[in-house]
Amino acid sequence: MHDWHQAEELAERAERLLSLGRGPEAERALRDAIEIDPSRGGWHATLAIVQESLGRLEEALASMRQAAALLPDDPRPQAAAASYCLRLGRLEEAVELASRAAAHEDTDELAPAILISALHRLDRGEDAELAYYEAQQRFEEMPACLVAMGDLQAEAGAYDRASWCYREAMRQAPEMPGLRGRIADLLASTGRPERALQLHLAELRENPASIESLLASGRLMVVLERRTEALDRFRRVLEIEPANIDAHWEIGMTALSMRRFDEARSEFELVRRLDPDTPLVRRRLAEALLGEGRIDAARTELREALLRLADDESAADRQQLAALLLDVGLPELARPLLEALSIEDPDDLETLRRLAACRYRTGDRSNGCVISRRILRRDPRCIRSMHNLALAALEEERFLSAFNWMRRGLAIDPTDRGLRRIRSRLWPRWLWSVTLGLPVRTRDSIRRRWTRRGSRGG
Repeated sequence: MHDWHQAEELAERAERLLSLGRGPEAERALRDAIEIDPSRGGWHATLAIVQESLGRLEEALASMRQAAALLPDDPRPQAAAASYCLRLGRLEEAVELASRAAAHEDTDELAPAILISALHRLDRGEDAELAYYEAQQRFEEMPACLVAMGDLQAEAGAYDRASWCYREAMRQAPEMPGLRGRIADLLASTGRPERALQLHLAELRENPASIESLLASGRLMVVLERRTEALDRFRRVLEIEPANIDAHWEIGMTALSMRRFDEARSEFELVRRLDPDTPLVRRRLAEALLGEGRIDAARTELREALLRLADDESAADRQQLAALLLDVGLPELARPLLEALSIEDPDDLETLRRLAACRYRTGDRSNGCVISRRILRRDPRCIRSMHNLALAALEEERFLSAFNWMRRGLAIDPTDRGLRRIRSRLWPRWLWSVTLGLPVRTRDSIRRRWTRRGSRGG
C-alpha cells in the first residue's frame, strides 16, 4: 500500500514538473513510478509526452505503444503512436495504428486525420480520400481531417478544393494554428504574394513568435523585393531561436541577392557549422567567397560540393554547380557535369554554351568548335559562339575563318568587346604571317611601320 501511494505521488510530481518545463526531472519521477507499478498505461503515455518534449521521438513511440497495449479500449494512445510514426517517416506503421484507432467506436477525428496524412505520403491518394469520406459520415465537425485533405489537394494542384478545405477547417476551429499559413501558401502558389503576405501578417498579429509565419512572410517580402524588411523578419526568428538554420539560410540568400557578400559568407558558414549536410550550402558559400574575390577559398568549397553531389540532384542545381566551377577556373571539373547534362537535354543551349567553353578552356578546340556550330544552327545570332569560333580560328592561324566569324558577329553587335579585341589581335597576327616569306629587311621595315602606327593610335 505504501508503494502504491508513493507511485501516485511520483506521477503527480512528474506532471507538475512537466508543466514547469522541467522535462528530465519529470522523466525520472515517472520512471520511478512505473518501476513501482508498470501496469499503469496512463503513466506510460505521460512518459511518452515527456520524451517527445525532450526530442526523443523513438523512445516516445516505444512508451506510447506500451500505453496502447495496457489500454486496449482507449484509442487515444494508438492515435498518438500513429502520429509519432508519421513524424518519424514510418508510414506503414502509422497507417496500421491509425486504422485501428479510427475503427474504435469512441475515437475522435485525430485518428482518421493521421490516417489520411499517412496514406497521402504513401501516394495512396484514393485510399486517403476514402478515409476522408468515411470520417465525414461519422463526425459533424472534423477540422484536422479537413486540413489533411487540404494538404493532399494542394499537392495535387487542386488549389480551389484545398482552399475550401482550409477555410472550412478555419470556420470549424478558428483557433487551430497554421491555417492562415496554409491558405497563404496557396495564394503564393497561384501568383498572389501580396494577399499571402497579408494573411501571414494577420497570423503574426495574433502570434508574434510564430517562426513559420516569420519565415514565410520574409520569403514573400523577398519575392516582392522588400529585402530589408525580409531581413528584419529573419533576424526576429533568430531572436527567438538563435540556431534556426532556415533563418540563417534565408539571411544568407537575401544578402547574396543584395551583393552583401561578407554578410552572406558569414551566414552560410554558420549554416555549415550547424548542419554540414545542408544541401547546396557549399555552393552558396562559394558564391559569397567569389563575390569577395577569394577565388582559392571558393575553389575549395566547390571541390567539396562536387564530392557531395547527390545522385538524384536536379538538372538546374548541377547546371549551377558547373557554372560556378567555370567561374573559379575549374573547367576540367565542370566538363563531366555538362556532358551528362547535354545528353539528358540535347536542346538546352545554355548547357551547350558552357560545354563549349569547357572544351575550349581545356584545350579541346576542335570539339569546342563542333559544339559552337551546333549552337549556331539552333541560334544563328549567338555572339558568344561566333566569338569562340573566331578565337579558335585565330589561335590556329586560320585567319580567313577568324575574319569571317568576327565580321559576322560584329554585323549583329558592332559594340561587342570580345569580337573587337579579336579584331585588334587579328590584323597584326595576319600581317606577321604574311611577311614571313619576305626578305628580312622588308619584314623589319613593315614591322617598324606597324609598330609606329600602333603607338600613334594609342
